[in-house]
Amino acid sequence: MPPPTGHVPRTPDRRTSSSALFGAFRSLTSGRLKSPTPPDMPSLGSDRRPASVAGARAASADGHVQQSPPDIVADDEKALGGPPDIVVDDEKALGGPPELGVLVAQLHGSLPLSDRALAVRKICCILEEYPVRNVLPLWAAGSHLLANEQAAEGVEAGYMLLKSCAALSDLTPVERNVLFNAIALREGDKNFDLRLQAVSILTNGGRNVEAFETSVASFILNSLDSCFKESRNAYNASRKAQGKKSVEQPAKEAENMSRLFQYVIDISRFNSKIFSEDDLELLLNKVMGICQETTQPSDIECAIKLFDTIITYVHVPKNALKACLEVLCAIHRQLADLQEQTWNTLSNLFKSHIGQAAVSSLLKTLLDGPIRKSRQYSVYRGVIQVLQLLLLEDGRNGLPIVPISLLFPALKSSIKTEHKTQESFVMGLIAAILAEEKLRDLLLSEADWSDLIYIIRTCAEREDDRETAIAAKTAAEKAVSKKTASAAGNGSHVTGNVGALSNKAASEDVEPESVSNFDSSTIGPTAYRRLSDDNFSQILCSLDGISTGMDLIQKSAVMELFMHVTKRLNDSTTENMIRFYTEQGYFHPSNSHWLEACRRLVEGVLKDATRPQSLRISTVKVLRETYNTVDGLCVGDDVLQCAALLLDNIKAEEDVTVLNALVDFAVDVADRAPDANFPDTIDLLKTRLEAPRASFHSLGTASHLRASQPLTKPGQPLGSACNVIATAFVRLFTRSVTKSARKTLLLYNILRYIAGSDLCESDARLTALKLLFRLRADSNHSLIVSASSEGETIATVLCRTAETAVVYDKLDNGTPADPARPEDQNSWREQRKVSGSSPHSSLSRHTSRHNNATGRVSKPIPPLWMYPGPKGLPEDPSTQSSRVVFAHIDDEEYPLSDDLLDLQVTLWLELVISLLQKASDWEIYSYILVHLGPQLSNQALVRSCVPQLKMLRSVACEQIRGSTFHEPPGYTLLKKADVAVCLFHILTVLISYHDEYEKSEEDELVKTFLHGIGSWDRTAKWCIHALTVCCHEIPRSVSKSLDNIIQKMSQIITKPTTAIHILEFLTSMARMPDLYKNFREDEFKMVFGVSFRYLQHVRDQRERAAAASASQPGHRSLWQSGVSRDFATASDQNSSMKAKAAADDLPQYVYSLAYHVITFWFMGLKMEDRPRQIPWITKNLIYTDSKGHQVMEEQGQVIVDMMNMVAYSDRDETIRDPNFAKETDGEVWKKTWIVGHSLMTIETGARTGVSLITSRRPCGTRYLYHRPLLAPPPRHQVPLTTGLAAEAFKTSSYIGILPDDIFQTYYAPLNLVDPPIPLPDDDMTRRAIEAFDRNATVDGHKVGVIYIGEGQMEEREILMNDIGSAAYTSFLNDLGTLVRLKGAKFNTGGLDTRNDDDGEFTFCWRDRCIELVFHITTMMPTNPEDNMTYANKKRHIGNDFVNIIFNDSGFPYNFDTFPTAFNYVYIVITPESRASFVDRRLDTDPDGKKRYYKVQVIPKPGFPDISPAAESKIISRAHLAAYCRLIAINACVFSQVWSIREGGESVSSWRNRLRELERLRTRYGARDAPTASSPSSPHNTTPGASLSSPPSKSDALTFKRTSVATFISEGTSRSSITGGSQQDIAL
Repeated sequence: MPPPTGHVPRTPDRRTSSSALFGAFRSLTSGRLKSPTPPDMPSLGSDRRPASVAGARAASADGHVQQSPPDIVADDEKALGGPPDIVVDDEKALGGPPELGVLVAQLHGSLPLSDRALAVRKICCILEEYPVRNVLPLWAAGSHLLANEQAAEGVEAGYMLLKSCAALSDLTPVERNVLFNAIALREGDKNFDLRLQAVSILTNGGRNVEAFETSVASFILNSLDSCFKESRNAYNASRKAQGKKSVEQPAKEAENMSRLFQYVIDISRFNSKIFSEDDLELLLNKVMGICQETTQPSDIECAIKLFDTIITYVHVPKNALKACLEVLCAIHRQLADLQEQTWNTLSNLFKSHIGQAAVSSLLKTLLDGPIRKSRQYSVYRGVIQVLQLLLLEDGRNGLPIVPISLLFPALKSSIKTEHKTQESFVMGLIAAILAEEKLRDLLLSEADWSDLIYIIRTCAEREDDRETAIAAKTAAEKAVSKKTASAAGNGSHVTGNVGALSNKAASEDVEPESVSNFDSSTIGPTAYRRLSDDNFSQILCSLDGISTGMDLIQKSAVMELFMHVTKRLNDSTTENMIRFYTEQGYFHPSNSHWLEACRRLVEGVLKDATRPQSLRISTVKVLRETYNTVDGLCVGDDVLQCAALLLDNIKAEEDVTVLNALVDFAVDVADRAPDANFPDTIDLLKTRLEAPRASFHSLGTASHLRASQPLTKPGQPLGSACNVIATAFVRLFTRSVTKSARKTLLLYNILRYIAGSDLCESDARLTALKLLFRLRADSNHSLIVSASSEGETIATVLCRTAETAVVYDKLDNGTPADPARPEDQNSWREQRKVSGSSPHSSLSRHTSRHNNATGRVSKPIPPLWMYPGPKGLPEDPSTQSSRVVFAHIDDEEYPLSDDLLDLQVTLWLELVISLLQKASDWEIYSYILVHLGPQLSNQALVRSCVPQLKMLRSVACEQIRGSTFHEPPGYTLLKKADVAVCLFHILTVLISYHDEYEKSEEDELVKTFLHGIGSWDRTAKWCIHALTVCCHEIPRSVSKSLDNIIQKMSQIITKPTTAIHILEFLTSMARMPDLYKNFREDEFKMVFGVSFRYLQHVRDQRERAAAASASQPGHRSLWQSGVSRDFATASDQNSSMKAKAAADDLPQYVYSLAYHVITFWFMGLKMEDRPRQIPWITKNLIYTDSKGHQVMEEQGQVIVDMMNMVAYSDRDETIRDPNFAKETDGEVWKKTWIVGHSLMTIETGARTGVSLITSRRPCGTRYLYHRPLLAPPPRHQVPLTTGLAAEAFKTSSYIGILPDDIFQTYYAPLNLVDPPIPLPDDDMTRRAIEAFDRNATVDGHKVGVIYIGEGQMEEREILMNDIGSAAYTSFLNDLGTLVRLKGAKFNTGGLDTRNDDDGEFTFCWRDRCIELVFHITTMMPTNPEDNMTYANKKRHIGNDFVNIIFNDSGFPYNFDTFPTAFNYVYIVITPESRASFVDRRLDTDPDGKKRYYKVQVIPKPGFPDISPAAESKIISRAHLAAYCRLIAINACVFSQVWSIREGGESVSSWRNRLRELERLRTRYGARDAPTASSPSSPHNTTPGASLSSPPSKSDALTFKRTSVATFISEGTSRSSITGGSQQDIAL
């Protein structure tokens, strides 16, 4: 039964036993083993070996069989049936005499050793005489004699017994296996001779290995190790004892080695099949190791015999062939006594089937050559000697032919001693050989490449050494000469790198006879040698030319030669060499010389500035790949040295493209580096950054910024070298900000230094600014680097966008400059004119900027930055907030750990302030102007910077009010006003920090904006927009200066470009009564006067357009007045101007806004003041048309109506009571009249006269209840005796009072010029009145409200939101009032009012003129499984002109998120600092009441950009809803106008109602025979036969005012209403 698997002997570890041998041969082969060390794996034979039956021991981890402890031996004895005591077991040996059993019992361990030894001798005698069988019990009884603790006598007796048992002829396989294991597992036994005798007996001298074939190889391999070790130790001990370096080998150990070798030879001869391939390789390696380490010739002689036996009877494994040959060649060379024997062995090898392979191995050995003078050198010489013998044999005696010429060894020998002339001759000869095709072919097939390479390389090195020595000598002489000259006072001064210059000069004088057509003084000595046409250059070119025909070994050798002479290679050859080294991995650590190869590549290619740029960059890429490999495999110094190969070149590199490649590598190194090593790479980059900058001269005075000089060619995107370094710091910052506080702090300080230093190039400073201005913080103040830039509108002001950029090519040709808008070559600059009334007229510039003022730079310079530019940051930053770097950390968190960083944004703001004050570079200054505002809008970033924010506010206000800010260079064609616009934008953002300001500082802000309204025409719009924000945020300061603001606006109404902005401002402010609660009558008139002036401006435009249209028949109108139907066809006066201001393009919007201002501000009057303003306003609403007629527009008419309706009451809402009359009041009779511009319907109970009076007017409908206070007639009155009253007084059908009676009560005309017109009670009239009633009394608009959740970008995902954040919900509550949709009576903008299909509720808002209905997607039904959910929501918001986007996504909003043709404007609300869902839930202010938000209006492309929030405005949460609502109202009105700009006009609901009245008047007032019309009753619906006559044509322009309100007012005379006008105005 086989033992457990764990007891199976294993083949020893090949590496352990052969490492010394291979180490020795590695030194002989220049450190490269072409046959690699065999892998660490068991041999094939060992895998087949069965477990031993008895005496087996487990193999140790290192492959050596270990001796089992005594207790295990005892267990084995029990397993084999050994008796635990003297009692003989039943199982016993057979075939012996009777006394054998007694003798076996005497072997028990309890008996004296002498008795056991005597018993062994007797047993051995019996075994020799008797054919004993079943010897295992016998051996089990005596096996303990071989235990380690046994005395020598006992061990000797044990081995005697073992050998006697092994000598038996009829042993079974189990018995043989047990006995072999007993021998093999005695590895630590000192009696190796006895073991060897025993195994030799057992195997019959190697002839019989039955039952243990798989174990013999392991026994041999282990025995070689142990036996040689004992032999060497014995020799060393003998030498030490005798005190001599050389002594004779002790006889016993020497004999053991000889016997062991002989045993191995016998095994190889008779049982070679027991060796697997791995066993053979390991056996040869062990024998070769013995040959390398032994000092005894006998060992080597035995080894040679073994080699010969293996060659003859077995085979030499491929992996061991080369090493085996080298050992035999070394023996053949060194030991003359064994030379013949060695040659015989080598001959047998050469004659075998691997003979040619053996020759190839020798050639490879020769090609490698020796690497040092040591005993390995003999291997090289031995190989040469053997090869010589083979060459002499020339294929005879079955030996192979060596295909190698003897020429190159001879040439090599000839240059062994340095001699310039000889070397030159040899090089010439080689060049001639390579020049001949036949000789090249012969060389490829037969030449000894190692000698050739050696010759070329040696000659090159010696020549380089001579040139270096001459150059050093020359440099020293020149240095001494310069020093002497300086001492003599000749004024010279040695500066800079004198050594480098001297070396260059010295190299020019070396070898003057070799100078060709190249001038080394211009290209340098290295390039000169490379480009010369000497023998050496010819040889290198020829070798490169034939390299394609070489095999790998040859090519490797040639390429290695190329690497050593890289400086002499031309560019093509160098490129081929690099490609080969890369493909073969010679730059990687698998090549022991990888580091040296990399150094040579750097010295010969990278540092040579005369090399092509592409080749140098390719070198950088190759070395980067090497570094990546080394960094993953190696540690310590190798990695640092590899990195230094590239990093050390950064400081001196001048080529920007190559520098960029080097710096890119430095970025990766620094990024990988730990915090402790990070500053090393940073310091290296800083050193390059601080290189001297080219000097420049200032352009103009201090108020004029200098122009940045062009740093690069148009096709060079990298910029200056300084910019390359700055870009590296930016990249490192974006990588480090999320993971390393220490790195980020260091980089932050460097980037601030670059941004603020005039010593750095402008493009580098801009690169730093691009990063610094993109710093943002989330709601937790965690730092973020924004991936996108902000501030496009401001960039447009400075012509830094593609649409507005100046075309510099035209400027270069002397043609006028224009932005990239060919259709608007004049108007864009005309808008920049400074008003003649400006108090700063000295700032005015010529309208045309083509002729620059004196002292200005006339030559255009392309800008260094554009918005947004080809690419923002060099790398996309992380979208995640940093968890280690913060813009603000509360004081209680200090002191901070090293893993956290408070970025100290205060330092950055201080730098920005200083640059705004003293910036001398226009590119830097302009970039700050554009990007500072958007960054300041992120309040979480600058929370800790209150003093700096206050200082910035103060500086900006002071510069604006004193006009001390910088003026742009002349070539930019910009004005100082453009810079002022940017400063005003910054101030607008600073409004949001008003909580930190004093009241006086808030007042100064408002006054500064007020100053900007009239100082520059370009700034008026921006200041008005800022004042709109101030109205919400700092109302007290606005109220304090409001009279001045209105006055200033009234002074600039001559500028049409500001019309829309002024009117929108006034419209918005009208809804803030607290601002103007202290207004006086004159100030209100000033507001009305602004509107009247703009109305007149629109009329003037219309008339000019009409005149132009009349002069150009057939010309299609480009103008839409929208004022009256009479002017619907008015045309443009100048059709060539296609890109106009919105106010010019759409005067109807100005028209609408002007009337809105009048409406809202009139309602803002105190009630007691309203009647006094009506006559003055009415007078100004009437104007004289082109025909000289006094007319009033439709909108003017409804304004007059509105004024009369609200002049005496703010309670203008009434409701109809359908149950106003009871049955006792009699039948209800109904009749309608047209009275002026109103419809009066009276419903009267005929018995009592109870009446419901409905007054329908353009501006509203009112319901009045009338009950006559009937009294009985006086007693003395004559009773009625005739008529219906007398006859039917007591009946239910009695009619005593008709609607006409009630009507006459209120209306008693004194003349018939404009009589009331009764309307028939027919279907047509009823339909007309119903149509009238369908026109709402307010203008209705619908606005979509969409919530975008965190990370959402897709339309469908957004529309599936059914809930928003707490801040969003709070915003909705402030936006309007929650109303129930089902049964709603107002215009819901398409929302379902019957079945809750669009939700149960929505938010609405209404004042006395406008009603907003919000289509809120989160309040609409949402079912993710219902495909119609998306369609229903999209149906509403897709048809809304205006949508409010509450953007919590964390990404900039894209206009195309919701594709639709009808969305014109998106009002995007974004938190000033990003917050995740979790952050919002954990926030102490979940509703965002204390937060600020960015509000930006994003219009559809092509839509006029006129909104006050075209550039983001920062609004507090408290005022967010009101601000967005005002913007939405104006946007809705403008969108309505814009949607019909190609035809038609936008008509308000009031005007529609007026037109319906006019239609009724036209229809029923045109008949000539006015007759009375009977009122209708439930029993009589036949209309009257006639109506009143219409007014005459001569009175068409006369409007009479007859209103019910006239008679229900408290004693107000009609003349008080119409005073100031010669006519009554009838509505």
